[in-house]
Amino acid sequence: MHERENNEWLSYRLRKSGSDADVLVGAYGGHPRGIPSRLWPRCGVCGAAMCHMAQFDAGPLLNLQGFARMTLFICHATGGRCEDWDPWKGANRVVLQRTADDNLYDGPPTVRVYRRVRLATDPALTESQLVRSTLAKGGTMKQAMASLRHDKLGGGPVWLHGEDVPQSPTGKGQMRLLAQLTTQIVTFDITRGGMAYVYIDPHDETDTAARMLWQGG
Repeated sequence: MHERENNEWLSYRLRKSGSDADVLVGAYGGHPRGIPSRLWPRCGVCGAAMCHMAQFDAGPLLNLQGFARMTLFICHATGGRCEDWDPWKGANRVVLQRTADDNLYDGPPTVRVYRRVRLATDPALTESQLVRSTLAKGGTMKQAMASLRHDKLGGGPVWLHGEDVPQSPTGKGQMRLLAQLTTQIVTFDITRGGMAYVYIDPHDETDTAARMLWQGG
């Protein structure tokens, strides 16, 4: 874990929206809102149109540093040969936008389209308190981390193969975790049991400040 708020780790577990009364924070899959063809990202390695994974809107649960929305894309054109797990290769992309446009625009054909799942959250979870409670009851850190291995906004990452927090290119330190995605709600093609992590650079005010990486299950 690496992100603190008021000296605690706060996160919001993502879940499928099951009621019109739910406050929506975004969606997995489907056709992205507000992304015209000219903004649809292409893989920086093979040049193919990327596949849309998810969209999240800024709000009380998600601080996007002045941006209104982030949209996640990943290349599936070459079956992983573009190294789509790497935050710097250009085979995945986090598109940040200042306004949240809900219009649907035509986009290029993509390799895969995930089904659209609207997302809400559970109440805030203080992750540091959960860890302390687990340890106080005789549990292990591994058990505590396993209980945080779910889709969420904020909090700290649960690494599958060792810590890999992206560093700010400015040299001023680590990036801040925005979201953690698993293959539990939607079977994203990041290997079954894999996990994706979305970060933003607190020292970068441009629309390229956010990055995504993933680790296989």
